[in-house]
Amino acid sequence: MWMGLFATALGMFWWVKGSTLVDAGTLAIMNELHVPAGLLVNLLIWNRDADLPKLALGGVVILASLWLNRMGRSMGGRSMLA
Repeated sequence: MWMGLFATALGMFWWVKGSTLVDAGTLAIMNELHVPAGLLVNLLIWNRDADLPKLALGGVVILASLWLNRMGRSMGGRSMLA
């Protein structure tokens, strides 16, 4: 029980510390990684069934979102469509 509480406290501390080091867009996108990460752990450790095409598609959507967020920041607020 001690290790569970200790690991949870450290994980939360690092999550909050990391959230102060990135912009809000990146934080919001990375917050959605818990679903594919959980599915990957489920697949790799417990060898449970997972819909790999949907998992891959979700990963691509998240990576594309990160890329779009980075492009928006690098353009300094200018419209990406113009």
